[in-house]
Amino acid sequence: MRTDDRFKQSVITVLAKRAGNRCANPGCGALTSGPTSEPTGSVNLGEAAHIYGANPGSARYDEKMASSERSAITNAIWLCGNCHKKIDDDPSRYPSGLLFEWQREHEKLIADEVGKAAAEVRHRYEKRHLEEFGRLSYLAERLIIDKDPYWEYLLTAEVLRFEIAPSLQRWEALKGGLYTKPTQRVHKDESLLWLSDKSEEIQLIVEAFSKLTNNELMKTWGEPGIAGSDVDIVRICRLYGELCANTLLWEESVCFTSVDEDFSTVRDLYIGVAGSVIEQTAKIPKFLTDMIASRPTSGTYELIFIIELPEGWADKVAAAFKRVERSFRH
Repeated sequence: MRTDDRFKQSVITVLAKRAGNRCANPGCGALTSGPTSEPTGSVNLGEAAHIYGANPGSARYDEKMASSERSAITNAIWLCGNCHKKIDDDPSRYPSGLLFEWQREHEKLIADEVGKAAAEVRHRYEKRHLEEFGRLSYLAERLIIDKDPYWEYLLTAEVLRFEIAPSLQRWEALKGGLYTKPTQRVHKDESLLWLSDKSEEIQLIVEAFSKLTNNELMKTWGEPGIAGSDVDIVRICRLYGELCANTLLWEESVCFTSVDEDFSTVRDLYIGVAGSVIEQTAKIPKFLTDMIASRPTSGTYELIFIIELPEGWADKVAAAFKRVERSFRH
């Protein structure tokens, strides 16, 4: 296991305490610490298990996660040695979602035993608060509830990955020629107007991405020393998701449209442009997780992520339009 992906001792200690030193498997619940025969000795049979695996090939490994996310307490569950082996030997039976449910229910059980009245109120609040968001990943829900250090950036990375994943996967499939749609044919007399509309549309798409990234996203994290807004973070990430979905629709409309031969050169310049914008957006989560990987306690970090069309694209399109216009005049 890579050192960066291991749980630090401080994480293991807190995790064991949060679990009440009991295995979080609801079918087990075994005590994981106790006395030895020596009056000053103790034994520990518990282990901090990764929910998403720490290494390629390990159970439930997610290559999209950063090392800092794999080694965080939000990716950990306290188990006895037997249950740890069981979940890793059969990941299809013990998927990450199930382990997050174990983790959540076990901590609720322990909290109820420690302070029943306060715990019940807390759990009612958490349930009502999560209902405000609708569907989220298990990890995002954990980040919203726990709000550990750097939670704003981790939550943004997780929700953004979750929201844009369908469009990114669809774009990869389109590039690979894994699906098709009925071809729309544009008459020669309408081709120029259609291409002009598409040019305006993609520029509006790029402008919207730039505004989200350079204006709206950072507002959700709050001013220095002030907590961000989980509601606003999820809202902005979902806008990214909607924008990526619409960007993919633009890409599909270009790929599956046939224009007159005189306009095909211009149309070909459009292919792949929107897909590259989706790919650039998908880099934001990695930027955020890399930024906090060193667990900085001070300093200034600036995110200026430029969403733009390929270099020289506008000039190439303009030149292609002029060639078309000249051919019509002749």
